Amino acid sequence: MSPGAPGLLSGGTVQAMASQVPPSPPTAPTFPSAAGGIPVTMGDAPTPPQQAPVPPVAPSPPPVAYPSEPAAPMVTGPAAGPFVAPSAPSGSLPTYGSDLRPPAAAAPPTALSAPSTPISGPPSPAASAPVHPSAGGPGPSQPTAMVRQPAPPSPSPSPPGVGGQSAMAATGGALAGALSADATARTRLQRLLAAVTRQQPRLAWAIGDRPDDTTVLVTDVASGWIPPGIEIPAAVTLLEPAHRRGDLEALLGEVKLSVAYTPIHYLPDPDDEPVPTSTRARRAPEVEELGWQLSQATHWRDGLPMLAHTLAKAASRGTGVLESEAELLHGELVKIAARVLDSYPEDIEVPAVGNWQLLAAIEALVAGEKAVANYHLAWFLACNTAAAADGSRR
Repeated sequence: MSPGAPGLLSGGTVQAMASQVPPSPPTAPTFPSAAGGIPVTMGDAPTPPQQAPVPPVAPSPPPVAYPSEPAAPMVTGPAAGPFVAPSAPSGSLPTYGSDLRPPAAAAPPTALSAPSTPISGPPSPAASAPVHPSAGGPGPSQPTAMVRQPAPPSPSPSPPGVGGQSAMAATGGALAGALSADATARTRLQRLLAAVTRQQPRLAWAIGDRPDDTTVLVTDVASGWIPPGIEIPAAVTLLEPAHRRGDLEALLGEVKLSVAYTPIHYLPDPDDEPVPTSTRARRAPEVEELGWQLSQATHWRDGLPMLAHTLAKAASRGTGVLESEAELLHGELVKIAARVLDSYPEDIEVPAVGNWQLLAAIEALVAGEKAVANYHLAWFLACNTAAAADGSRR
């Protein structure tokens, strides 16, 4: 190529650069290749010899339209714009690379095609410089950018330990509820027990809730028997008459919660609201011929005064008892109770306990409380029958 002569480079049309060559030796300019980015060096060309004028060349026929090539594959990202040839500068040449735009996206290399016309020949009317799209002219076709839709966000997983914390929270709530219910039930039992111990603080007592939700009250003076003169809370149940062995815990049996009292414990102050009491708690299997059984039990009984047998016969027949006789009977009952309590709990006299039960049955029968008299006599028969059987086996 001669300096200043327009030419065509394979891969795209490059506008010819015509410049005035200074008197000093020209510097070889370099031009970037439009397609592959390969610089083409314009060296010092020798001065062409004088030639004869070239006759005008007939214009080349218009280029043949070929079918369009298949569209380039769709790629993501911004589309690369067309290459615009730098305009011919005046004066000194620009620095290499100053007229280049920063690369937008790497495009696949395009193979160089052979020029359709000789480099040294005049440009073809059909060949022209590329037009920038902003000029309004038809520019080269650009590939369509395909926008990839973002994937829907996946639900964020629960942080580790959330399930364990929930389980611990549920367990803690259940434990707190159980402790609260236990405290309420214990307070109720303590209130019922205090109502009994204030009446007889010299005995050991125990109260507890069984799995069937019944509340049982016992004392260890005689296998669970409750002495006379004790007002029983209406919400409790007493043991049935039987000869039993063991301490208060054994007498209570299987319970969910229990409260006990011994004479060495502190006796609480009475509540503002009294605990409701009832005589229905003193129930026992009915003793057949209650009057006759009571008369037989008090006849020639050691430790009992003759008045006890006389009043038992009168009460069973319904002939009536004098008030003075009833007072004497109550005095005998207080004496036998004191005798038992004085020897309690180290050395309890079983015969004295039996006499206490008989006198309590006689007093209840004189007062017209047949159910209470049946309760005390049933306990006497149960404990003394067992004691008699043990004595016969010995």
